[in-house]
Amino acid sequence: MINKFIEEKKRKAEREKKIETAKNVAVGTAIGTAIGAAAGLLFAPKSGKETREDISQKSKEVAENVKTIVNEQIEATKELQDKVKSEIKQAYEGIKEKKNELVNDVEEEIEEEIEEIVEEDINEDESESY
Repeated sequence: MINKFIEEKKRKAEREKKIETAKNVAVGTAIGTAIGAAAGLLFAPKSGKETREDISQKSKEVAENVKTIVNEQIEATKELQDKVKSEIKQAYEGIKEKKNELVNDVEEEIEEEIEEIVEEDINEDESESY
């Protein structure tokens, strides 16, 4: 049970690392797109006013894209956090349940041993009285 819990934690850590990598790639792509768009606009044969308007428009688009990506990553992180909390709670409950079972088993064994000892003592006392 503990090994399963540890394996699940390792898988979760790997998933989190992959999510972080995907987020970095998305942010890098957005930044690269913005830089490429700005460079294309700066070197395009347009008037200064048209170029400024294009830069403004592209900047707004990139900002919206980055905002959308960040919000999606925040949401994904919250979902992952909720899932991890739930799984930890389930594992805790399972461990608690197993502990209670073990305690009950030990208590039953002790009671049986005590009963056997008492019966042996009673039998010995009866044998001695004859």
